[in-house]
Amino acid sequence: MTSALLLCFNLIIILGAIYFGLSGTLIIGALSLLTVFWHSLKVTQFHFQALFLIATTVSMLYIYFSRLINRGKVINLELENLDEERNVLAVELEHLRIENSSFKEKLKRYATLKDLTETLSSTLDLERASSLVTTEALRIVGKADGCLLYLVDNEKQELKLVNTRAASGQQKGGNKKGDIFDQWAFKQHMPLLIRDVYKDFRFDAGSYLGPLHGARSLISAPLIRENKLLGILRLDSVSSDNFDANDLRLLSIISDLSAASIQNSLLYQNTEKLAITDGLTGMFVHRYFQKRFDEEIGRSLWTKSPFALLMLDIDNFKSYNDKYGHIAGDILLKQIARLISLSVNPGDIVARYGGEEFAVLIVDTPGPQAQKLAEWIREKIEKKPFLLRRETTNVSISGGLTFYPQHGKDKTTLIRTADQALYKAKSEGKNKICIP
Repeated sequence: MTSALLLCFNLIIILGAIYFGLSGTLIIGALSLLTVFWHSLKVTQFHFQALFLIATTVSMLYIYFSRLINRGKVINLELENLDEERNVLAVELEHLRIENSSFKEKLKRYATLKDLTETLSSTLDLERASSLVTTEALRIVGKADGCLLYLVDNEKQELKLVNTRAASGQQKGGNKKGDIFDQWAFKQHMPLLIRDVYKDFRFDAGSYLGPLHGARSLISAPLIRENKLLGILRLDSVSSDNFDANDLRLLSIISDLSAASIQNSLLYQNTEKLAITDGLTGMFVHRYFQKRFDEEIGRSLWTKSPFALLMLDIDNFKSYNDKYGHIAGDILLKQIARLISLSVNPGDIVARYGGEEFAVLIVDTPGPQAQKLAEWIREKIEKKPFLLRRETTNVSISGGLTFYPQHGKDKTTLIRTADQALYKAKSEGKNKICIP
């Protein structure tokens, strides 16, 4: 009976430890001990059973605390794993934040490029398109101190500086035909990245110190359209290592977008030029000359500035056609037109008036100076030997010169008096300039 009761107490303690944890073990163990001690006062043999019961209670407590300690270690390990995962997530979050910022910047740039494309497509004026390209290239890349735009002169097959821009918005200096870096891009038809002009082994440091105007690093991209090089777009910086491959890639995109607009502007410019210039001589046509004549009269009325009208005609031109043929006659017309065009002042208006006759508006020039210029043109043609059909010959020219406002204040009067003076020169032996 007593043994069975002790066994029940032990089972109760064990079950209390399993189901009620630390508090259950302590309460049940304490009640069991009180019961055993109370009975031990009456029955001596219960002392051993009391000790056994105490041992059972202590054992269960030890097992419980061991499990509690192990569980604490597991929890600490899980916390460490959570901290590690949190750190990994924090790093990934930072990467995502950087990527998101980069994506937003790229999106902003592409939106800017879209606006640039729309703006460029809306203009056919070469000067405005060139200015827009340099301004936007500086703004979009955002690192450069200056931008230069070169276009290819197809006749001379060389670069020609058409627009420059500094980061401050002012015009920037530059080599008119490009330096060694521009020439490299021109010949290679490839983008160029120079991190430090003093350390790039591809170029000689001593040959670019002058034209670079203090540039230390640069990127350059060709403007190519339909496999044809149109020009070079370049960004400069006074600092070394200021550009990277991403900047060059962005500049190449800007160059590709700009190439279409530049090509359209050049085509439009050539179309306009063909509409107002003579195909053989390169001079203005009669219709455009009449328009400019009206404008010059209006300007002179406003500014009170004098100008002169010079009408020129090749002497005995029909005889050259009969002797050498019409092809040789065309060559003669072309060469004389070139001599006249090269002899006049910048701003003077030169036109093929009809057949072998030319007209020149000598602007902002008093009568005596205009007369000297006319005589100089006549003498220059007279002394120039012309080769026609392998035969050297000389050509003369006659002219009539009138002054505004002395000989007339309207276009009709000035042209009539100039024709009369030209007729007088012809009738007096040719190869001379006459004034009414």
